Amino acid sequence: MTIVATNNSMPPFPDGGVDTWMREADAVTLPRLGQVDAHPRPSTIGSTYAEQEYDALGDEQEFAWTAWSENVARSHTARSSGLQAEVTATNFVLAEAAKEVSAAHQDYQHGARLLTPYVRRGPHEKTRYWIAWLVLVMGDTGGVWSAAVVAGDVPLIAFFQALASGTAAACAGLIGSELKDIRMARTRQFDPATLTEDEKRYRRLFIAKSDGLGIVKLVGLLSLLVVVLVAIGVYALRTSIEGQTAGLTFGLLAAATAVGSGLLSYFAADEVADQLATMAKRARTSERRYLKLAKSGALRSQATAEATRTSLSVEAGARGAAAAKRVESLRWRVARRNPQVLGHGFPAGQPEGVIGRRPRRGGGA
Repeated sequence: MTIVATNNSMPPFPDGGVDTWMREADAVTLPRLGQVDAHPRPSTIGSTYAEQEYDALGDEQEFAWTAWSENVARSHTARSSGLQAEVTATNFVLAEAAKEVSAAHQDYQHGARLLTPYVRRGPHEKTRYWIAWLVLVMGDTGGVWSAAVVAGDVPLIAFFQALASGTAAACAGLIGSELKDIRMARTRQFDPATLTEDEKRYRRLFIAKSDGLGIVKLVGLLSLLVVVLVAIGVYALRTSIEGQTAGLTFGLLAAATAVGSGLLSYFAADEVADQLATMAKRARTSERRYLKLAKSGALRSQATAEATRTSLSVEAGARGAAAAKRVESLRWRVARRNPQVLGHGFPAGQPEGVIGRRPRRGGGA
């Protein structure tokens, strides 16, 4: 029997495929040394040379398919090995990111359970605050910008100067949030000795301190100074163009913008809500970082290479076993076509196939 390879990537097959095997098996004849009187396989016959030949051919098929799988999977194995260092580093960072996500969620859940009863701001009031704050900034900016352009200033330069003035007036009102925080802290005030272990994690929210009032007063005075300066500047600019009435009007509007910003900051301020929002943002940020790492190209590429390599190995094992079984069937075909030497089957009571049965690779029968 001649075995040839059909191409470089496939295991060897005989010329013409399985049909050739069958024709060659049919052509096998064993010389008769004498007339066989009994139909059962003679006990004096062990394994014939023809049977051993087909046993070897069956082994060859299993080895050939194993080699084929190694050949076609080599590029996938090499790619997987090349990515190993990057995958190891990514997995380490991913594990640390997972701990961060878990810690962030635990902190947020702990804070939400303990601090939610002290939240005074609605779920969307912070968004409304920023919208109103931007409206105040742009309104004050528009009044100063138009006056500066009418006075002959370069429009682009006048715009940025007016924007700075409007932002300063709006920022002067941010002191309102500090005043609100101080007042709310006093309503939540507890004796430090009575705080539970959970509440001690947020100690600053439950103990009103007075040692920072001096700084708050100083910031308040500076904010008032900003309001006065902006009002005087707008008054002077408008007076030079449209007269004292217009100057006084726009100066008072600029001061009103700063005062409105202060009131807006006061009513939107909620230190507890801000604390919970910060913790929730930390949890969301850690989740996004973790998911980004989990989508690493190295992890996907190595997983794909490993899955492909495993699939090819399983396929080769199944094909090799199938080919070996096919060769084994030809072995029995030879015996069936030569009953005058090997009989028609095994004697009654003898385990089927014990005599001359080819052991399988890996130790199995």
